[in-house]
Amino acid sequence: MRTTDAPDRTFRRGLCAIAFGALVLRIGTAVFVDRRMGVTGDAVWYLGVARLLARGVGFLEPFRYELLHARRNSASHPPLYPLFLSITDFLGMHSILAHRIWSCVPGTITVVLVGLIGREIAGRRAGLMAAGVAAISIALVIQDVMLWSEGFYGMTIAWSVLAAYRYLRAPRSINAVVLTAAITVSALTRAEAALLFFVLLLPLVLRLGATARERVRVLGACVLTACVLLAPWTIYNAGRFEHPVVLSTGLGGLLGSSNCDITYYGPLTGSWGFLCAKGLPKALPSDESNEDLFFRRVGWKYVQGHSDRLPVVVAFRVLRTFGFWCPESVTSSDLQLRAIGLDGLGWVAVAQYWVLLALGLGGGVVLVRRRISCLPLVAPVFTVLVITILGYGTMRFRLPLDVVLPVGVGVILGGRRVTSPAETNALTSR
Repeated sequence: MRTTDAPDRTFRRGLCAIAFGALVLRIGTAVFVDRRMGVTGDAVWYLGVARLLARGVGFLEPFRYELLHARRNSASHPPLYPLFLSITDFLGMHSILAHRIWSCVPGTITVVLVGLIGREIAGRRAGLMAAGVAAISIALVIQDVMLWSEGFYGMTIAWSVLAAYRYLRAPRSINAVVLTAAITVSALTRAEAALLFFVLLLPLVLRLGATARERVRVLGACVLTACVLLAPWTIYNAGRFEHPVVLSTGLGGLLGSSNCDITYYGPLTGSWGFLCAKGLPKALPSDESNEDLFFRRVGWKYVQGHSDRLPVVVAFRVLRTFGFWCPESVTSSDLQLRAIGLDGLGWVAVAQYWVLLALGLGGGVVLVRRRISCLPLVAPVFTVLVITILGYGTMRFRLPLDVVLPVGVGVILGGRRVTSPAETNALTSR
């Protein structure tokens, strides 16, 4: 018993030390960033809605409410991150810095979860190395403090991956329910995570179920769990919008800002063009669900009219997201490094990513050779590919890949795992 407990205790202490270092690094970064820039982009919506929630106003478009004193129901993004941010306002801490520091917490939890994933599939040493890499990943650190949803999203992705491997090890209904809860929470943070229901949860349940009856029973429990968790937000939206809103009204804006002349031709090919959709009326629909449908139609119409150009545009989108087209300028722009006075960090972040990508892919090869299932690691990357093809190229969409890469690095550098045959068989690809 002592022989078993000692390594576990050492792992826990090491993981706690890494997590503490990750938290200190993120808090320091939050202070540094806060002194050099304000709130821009999506962060304006997240922070504005969080403050309205703390005041009991609800999910309204913050610009119109604060500047025009007009109430416009909003679901531009899923609800969990602004709800999380609103906790600081409920506690009386209203500064932007307080919100940045509070957002360091999910980023630190991500580091812990990455370490647990590494231990789950490759042992304690691999887990500690994976956590250490996640702790110092520039992409993760910066996005944890910018008041975007990506930092919180990274935590939910790591939870989903860990839950998937634990379900692989012990395919019981309770573990399937936990995996469903993790994916649902992830989808309530960023809508594209809903793809994980189909590319991760469903394949695992269908593969691991011993009989058809058991598969149906487990799938029923999963569907019930997802419906219960989604119901409060969906029902709330049913009384606010003309059209059903399950997760967000963001798809229209995504299509309307990524399918136009600016993003199909010239230096910004495959990038983001603000609301560059053509044929905009003088006044957009007042109901956000109608506006969403309008931009979907406009974006799709442009795609149909320029289908011959689409393969080139999609290629540029993918190259931008995965760091192979104008990597330094894309990284510096997407992480706002120039705005915070860190111009030179762009190439450092790119170099770090390329090294982690090479090592992470090597770790994936090691897992394949050990016949360990890579589906929980690959499925989140698939969501990155889908949202990039539908939308545009940005390293912010790449966050699930940035979360799983440290796991692969830990596998390839963490040495050979000593494990029992039963444990190996539980994670073996079938």
